[in-house]
Amino acid sequence: MKAHITGVRIRGICATVPSHVSRFEDELKYFPFPEKSSRRLGKVMGFKEHRIADPQTTPCDLASYTLDYLFQKNFLVREKLSAIIVVAQQVDHPIPGNSKVIHGQLDLSRNTHCVDMYENCTGFISGLYAASCFVAGGLDEVAVVTTDAGACYGNIKDRNTYPIGGDAAGVAVVCKSNNPEDRISFVFQHDGSRRDALIVPAGGMRMPRSAETAQIRQDATGNFRSLEHLHMDGTAVFQFVMEEVPPLVEEACVYAGIAKDDIEFYLTHQPNRFMLEKLADLMHVPREKLFNNVVEHFGNSSPSTIPVNIAYNLGTQLLTKKHLVCFSAFGAGLSLACAIGHLGNLDFCDFIEHPGKGAIHYGE
Repeated sequence: MKAHITGVRIRGICATVPSHVSRFEDELKYFPFPEKSSRRLGKVMGFKEHRIADPQTTPCDLASYTLDYLFQKNFLVREKLSAIIVVAQQVDHPIPGNSKVIHGQLDLSRNTHCVDMYENCTGFISGLYAASCFVAGGLDEVAVVTTDAGACYGNIKDRNTYPIGGDAAGVAVVCKSNNPEDRISFVFQHDGSRRDALIVPAGGMRMPRSAETAQIRQDATGNFRSLEHLHMDGTAVFQFVMEEVPPLVEEACVYAGIAKDDIEFYLTHQPNRFMLEKLADLMHVPREKLFNNVVEHFGNSSPSTIPVNIAYNLGTQLLTKKHLVCFSAFGAGLSLACAIGHLGNLDFCDFIEHPGKGAIHYGE
């Protein structure tokens, strides 16, 4: 799928990470592998530390805290907020959706439209597309809210996934623009035939949870996991990214009518440093244009990695400068997403910490 959306822009971004830091050095003793082997893997992948929310803090708590920060700082006005699009792969409750929980936690207007998107690593770009459509269709201002929490429930004996996991929330505020430069070009692709490469087999309608699905077993690679944990075929995912992302970006550039060399920053989803270094080299993109440092400091927060990437690596630079950027993401599905447009001259681009214990109001 391809689409151009004109007359819209991102006017601000905020990312929130938990204050609690879990260090790879301290986790080594839990992995069912020789310490030397784990250290070698950590060095290659860039595992250092990641941010993990406490069990009292849910995806909605992280998201509400971020929105409340924007309200308190007057970066966002409740009465002008037409809609929130909440993108997540975990839910506070099976019913109602996260957007309604956040609406209630923050006492938003009854006229603020609430939308939930169940998405994974490509979720920020999917949410950005939906918000852009809403604004192009007449709404004044829409908040794309990405959130990911629950890393504390991951299986610490699975070295394949645990060191990568992290929690975070992000908010991107999308509004109308009269500047003809403000156009975002989107390209999405999916290959459901390869869905088993990144999957949690149990817990849904196809395989409901049971005593059997909760049983932890050691797999052929030596890791321990149950059918209720994330199963990742790292080799298959790596091959998918290396084979599919470069031509996707090329296609998006042609569709947007720009040269790849004109892109100033490639703001990608953040799976691990090794994969992103290889991707930059394969695309012939200077590594300083494609950041790869999010997982080593914060972990992979799925739909929130792009807001974290932006706020952490560019931050206040975006308050006074404008750049032609390429957002790209890849993950479960297997899915691909790309968006090209200008980003900058923002009203805010902040990076904050969540204090834990389920706080929903900034300053708690």
